[in-house]
Amino acid sequence: MKKIIILSLAVVFAGIFSVSCDKIEEGEYIKEGSDIWYGRKIVVFDFTGHKCGNCPKGHKVINSLEEKYGKAVVPIAVHCTYYGNTKPNSTPPTTDTSFNYDFRCEEGMFLGGGDTDGGYMDIEGLPAGLVNSLNPVLLNNSPNGWASDFTKYYSTYPEFSFEMSAAFADSTISADIKLKSEVVTSRKLSLVAYVVEDGIVGWQLDYNPEPLQISNYVHNHVLRTSFSGALGEVVKAEASQMSAGDIIEKSYSVAAKSDWNIANCKVVAFVYDSDTKEILQAEIVNISE
Repeated sequence: MKKIIILSLAVVFAGIFSVSCDKIEEGEYIKEGSDIWYGRKIVVFDFTGHKCGNCPKGHKVINSLEEKYGKAVVPIAVHCTYYGNTKPNSTPPTTDTSFNYDFRCEEGMFLGGGDTDGGYMDIEGLPAGLVNSLNPVLLNNSPNGWASDFTKYYSTYPEFSFEMSAAFADSTISADIKLKSEVVTSRKLSLVAYVVEDGIVGWQLDYNPEPLQISNYVHNHVLRTSFSGALGEVVKAEASQMSAGDIIEKSYSVAAKSDWNIANCKVVAFVYDSDTKEILQAEIVNISE
């Protein structure tokens, strides 16, 4: 049976936003000090690699954001660059051949680069993070700054909501997505849908603990593939007006690989402004089998 997740959101009245609902479920309304969450989910891209000894610092920042802000955080770990390759005695050097599982995928290398390039993001070094945007100019190489980038969006009202379900059958992952406008908008819109996987145990270089090479490191939020390309597809090409309540529907499917644990996989979708590249809303759902 497909699992449906519907996000309760703010509504617009006379140009002023207000929150209205009959019942607030635990975890749907989060208050951190004076900051109130109104339902806007925030994508955090973590560009990383298993042979990047400083990258676990970024992983820790993602973990702390999830602990503090819960389901407002939608993390995506993009394994990329030469730090993600499996070649022994490459740069950076490794002393054995245990780094033999390639976490990288076509979409991740498009975004973050492969062995010899920096990809769409023009990445020069890892770790690198990008919060709620696909604009390479906003790339942040300091994990300590990702939290402040995150909080800029945390208490803003969402312009869109998602209703989404995902399923797995016959070696295929399918996703049904409804994108609803909560406001009157003239934005040009693009929609992205990814498959990510948690709980992958493998090697990781870490400059902090001993030993430096960890054999049973748990890799989470790993980008596995996309349904319609790394940058998604345009779903509203013109700057024509979209009314509150208008819905865009898309259905996707993609073949799963044999080394994926579907029980640990999720579908992530987000909508972004095609001009500014700002991500306006996101959703993440489990895959039913």
